[in-house]
Amino acid sequence: MLYAYGYSLPLHHVIADDLLRIAKGEVLGDSWSRQAYSVDASHYEIQPAAAICPVDSHDVEQACKYSSEKKVPITARGAGTGLLGQSLSEGIILDFTKHMNRIIEIEDDYVVVQPGIVKGVLDRELKKRNKFLPPDPASSNYCTIGGMIADNSSGMHCLGYGNTIDFLEGVDVVYADGEPGFASADRFDGRMEKLGKLLSPHADAIKNGYPKVSKNSCGYRLDTVMSDRFMPHKVFAASEGTLGIVTCAKLRLLDIPEYRCIMVLGFVDLLGAVSAVPAILKFSPVALEMLDHTVLSFGSRAGGTGCLLFVEFAGDDSKKIEDRLQACKEELAGKCSVLEYASDEQSMAKIWRARKGALNNVMKLTVGSRKPIGLIEDTVVRPELLADHATNLLQTYRQNKLDYVMYGHVGDGNIHTRPLVDMGSDKEVDLMRRIAKSVFEQVIRSGGTITGEHGDGLARVSYIEMMYGRHITDLFSAVKKLLDPAFMMNPGKKVPVQ
Repeated sequence: MLYAYGYSLPLHHVIADDLLRIAKGEVLGDSWSRQAYSVDASHYEIQPAAAICPVDSHDVEQACKYSSEKKVPITARGAGTGLLGQSLSEGIILDFTKHMNRIIEIEDDYVVVQPGIVKGVLDRELKKRNKFLPPDPASSNYCTIGGMIADNSSGMHCLGYGNTIDFLEGVDVVYADGEPGFASADRFDGRMEKLGKLLSPHADAIKNGYPKVSKNSCGYRLDTVMSDRFMPHKVFAASEGTLGIVTCAKLRLLDIPEYRCIMVLGFVDLLGAVSAVPAILKFSPVALEMLDHTVLSFGSRAGGTGCLLFVEFAGDDSKKIEDRLQACKEELAGKCSVLEYASDEQSMAKIWRARKGALNNVMKLTVGSRKPIGLIEDTVVRPELLADHATNLLQTYRQNKLDYVMYGHVGDGNIHTRPLVDMGSDKEVDLMRRIAKSVFEQVIRSGGTITGEHGDGLARVSYIEMMYGRHITDLFSAVKKLLDPAFMMNPGKKVPVQ
């Protein structure tokens, strides 16, 4: 048991008592609360010293000042839906879901929100105005916007519209020392100005050092910061709260398309399905999703084969959309069967629920002591390389006699796959690491990324240098030291603690 400052109380009691004197929001330091905040949607477990439910940005500033002065780590948390331990820490947890969960402003083409608002709640409000924020992860009904920014979440419609980072237009933040800041393309504070000066000499290395794929959440997204113009706010997207804590965010909105339709295609097997992806992409779908029989059969405890593709088209001209769908069907004639078709909202929602339920089914799986483990579950390659990538994955599973599940956003080249592994077995843990190294090396050689949309968290931080090499990862460390020199903000994520 740790004790602090000469007190006879354990350290976590001292921290909680201190926080009670500086925060307006609730401070949770009891054993039940600390246990609740010790887990997320990953297989990790780390018990924090205390949690705060901040009422406003002033509470966040005070907590960060305390963290900086006492050298106690601080970590932002939304709904705890991170799959790789992103929101777990032994220090102070800031839970934004209770109080800082409001819509501040909605205009025709943007919305300003606090980080704790749930994506599904925001969706319902935007729909009343015929607007939408396209990123739609499977956890949309309970994940928060702050968490989506932290991971650069994507989801099923990323193919047609883009990722969270593409819609982020500005942020208010609190830095590690408790000082407030702000960043957008047009206005930014002094620290962001220093960020620009730090990165400018390396602009060419940054431009050439990132994978040319449609989604990427590995490391810091310096490539988007140093795009055609300086976009400092985008350094916080995919940063997992390691550079500053977002207290307010401005996000671009789109009009809901007037017409949408979806078809579900049935293929004999996985390789047949992913081999058809490049042909389907020629017709510009806004979503192209895959659900393999491994998820469907595990979920129903019934055997089976086959693979499904979900293809959605959308736009404001119904005839053009229908023409593209029919042309796509003709292109695929003889390669698959059309199992379902829908163009009304209720039927489409029902079809998409089946695809969105894949992650829930996977997370509940157990086979004896084995569970689906997420480490190689978020790789991305260019769509034309999907068949080769899937072949390599299947061969790896067969060689190691591993059960597995597989689904994903194949239109973006993003496969979600998890082998079933006993993490209580040293032998199987070592096998998982060897498989990860092999799969990641293959993905990197093909110009892909090891992390598409789920973040790096605790699980993949040690693989980031493999992904980018020394020059870029040295820049990551320099950015971290610039904005969080004492490594107090969510330490151990994105950049190893130094």
